[in-house]
Amino acid sequence: MASHPHVRVLYVLGVYHSGTTILGNMLGQLDGFLHVGELRALWPKLTLPGYRCGCGEGLLDCPVWNKVLSAELGEGDVLAERARELWHLQRQVLGDHHTWRLVPALLRRRREGLRPDSPAARYARALAGVYRRAAEVTGAQVIVDSSKEPTDAALLLTMPDVDVSIAQIVRDPRGLVYSVLRFQARGERIDGSRWRQSAYAALSWSAGNLAGATVRRAAGPGRSALLRYEDFVARPRETIESLAGLAGWPARLPDPGPGADPGTVVLRPTHTVGGNNNRFRTGPVRLSEDVQWRSGLHRIDRAAVTALCLPLMARYGYRPAR
Repeated sequence: MASHPHVRVLYVLGVYHSGTTILGNMLGQLDGFLHVGELRALWPKLTLPGYRCGCGEGLLDCPVWNKVLSAELGEGDVLAERARELWHLQRQVLGDHHTWRLVPALLRRRREGLRPDSPAARYARALAGVYRRAAEVTGAQVIVDSSKEPTDAALLLTMPDVDVSIAQIVRDPRGLVYSVLRFQARGERIDGSRWRQSAYAALSWSAGNLAGATVRRAAGPGRSALLRYEDFVARPRETIESLAGLAGWPARLPDPGPGADPGTVVLRPTHTVGGNNNRFRTGPVRLSEDVQWRSGLHRIDRAAVTALCLPLMARYGYRPAR
């Protein structure tokens, strides 16, 4: 069997609305780092006409992804068919919803190894090939994948030609739930309690973070890190540069320039294939903690979230009376 060079991947793990996109985009500003966004979204996006890369170009017109995809997966109808095949394999192996349930089985496969002809092995080979080709095309030493899902991170641990490090980001569940409610309301005012949606999001927070912790433990302390969203936005430079060391390629963020706030980071365009609209954000960015939930989250919703998440909140240092 032909051997392949190892590729370094820094996988950003976290529940939705936890800050994974902005964390990945900031990592992508480091020399030697390429942020590809939520790479697990690549296969369905390839079936959508006009879908844009984070650089602003159409995904297939992007100078990076055009080279990566044509070399690794083909062009035209061949590319479309291959994308559908990989999307099917991804759903078969990693699932679409409540993926945390599949983590134990995937970690067992790490010990046992993947059967070469299995769907998991076929998908893993294709994923490793895309990582490797993206590194070759851009000269990147580390690929940053902010796909978030613990299943994807667990699969990476089974792939011998991928040198993976895992960064799990957690956020106060009350802030996360309020962010989810605002997104669902599409900017409209949130009146009254939304306790059903709040409870579902709170349970997702607990299940997702428990699954993430399981993957981190499997990776080991030398290859994984836990960080809080609140600490990241308070000290972005220190956080980013620490994660660069974790990935095995120490680097520093560019200086924002004379007179700029030390906490400001200047974002250049990235080549992200998935994530929220923050992936298109460029220019100077000064992060600050979103605390609107403290006044905006209905007291019933707040009580429900706190009750459902209290054990893990204490583990991560979130006070229930805050």
